[in-house]
Amino acid sequence: MHGRIYIIALTILAGCSESPGPPPKEHEEQEVSLAEAFDPTATGAIRGRVIWDGDIPRGDQTLPRAITIDPNFQTKPARIVLPHCPNVDAANRGVANAVVFLRGIDARRSKPWDHEPVRVEFHDSRLAIQQGKHRTGVGFVRQGSSFEVVNRDAEYHLLRGRGDAFFSFPLAEENRIQAHRLTQSGVVELTCAAGNYWLRAHLFVAEHPYFVRTDGDGRFVLDRVPAGKYELVCWMPNWFIEKHERDPEFSTIARLQWKPPVEQQRAVVVGTGQENEIEYRWSAEMFRVGK
Repeated sequence: MHGRIYIIALTILAGCSESPGPPPKEHEEQEVSLAEAFDPTATGAIRGRVIWDGDIPRGDQTLPRAITIDPNFQTKPARIVLPHCPNVDAANRGVANAVVFLRGIDARRSKPWDHEPVRVEFHDSRLAIQQGKHRTGVGFVRQGSSFEVVNRDAEYHLLRGRGDAFFSFPLAEENRIQAHRLTQSGVVELTCAAGNYWLRAHLFVAEHPYFVRTDGDGRFVLDRVPAGKYELVCWMPNWFIEKHERDPEFSTIARLQWKPPVEQQRAVVVGTGQENEIEYRWSAEMFRVGK
């Protein structure tokens, strides 16, 4: 009996004496590999424009008088416009803030990361992404890096991330800045899980910096692209609602589910010292289908 105890004790001690191995260095290696083989003399550029065909959509306006987390919301109802209706210039039909990016880039041949840090803000019961001079509903974060979150309102907010990341940030303290690291590439949908069901934004988590928003005329430029063959993608979120989720106790809307974002892809060949010109055209019918 004592022999068995002695053997078990030795086994436990042996197990405890083993030191854990070093943490994985996947993201550290990725930080080193970006742009390590970038050759600025062997690059080209892609320019283009995103244009709207047909009737220009108008955002649906609504006046919510109750939300699940605030029983007194009817005392301060907010007139809101649901997000992601295309921002189309009526004069020239250009679509602002569409996202254009490249697929198939070798991170080692990429240019260095050149996007400003991202801060996600709740302010005046709105959800916005501040990145440099841009304040929109979309931001670009390098894989393995962090973005900041802050609540500028006196009311409680809770940032919810879904899609290619899963997190929830309770933001009870006004103006307190928090940070969250994103380790997986992809698209993260941001919503409010504190009753403001109409708030929504997106983060693109990427291994390379070839992502851009269109300007007010719908124009975009991707510069210093390594010579090669790629897929050029134009991405836009969908503003059509697929379904409502309601609170079982009060029957108020708790969450909205939109139709999926829509993409257009083009094959593109970038040559050294050359510029490609690409045009994308969108219409409302492409979003009603939802892919």
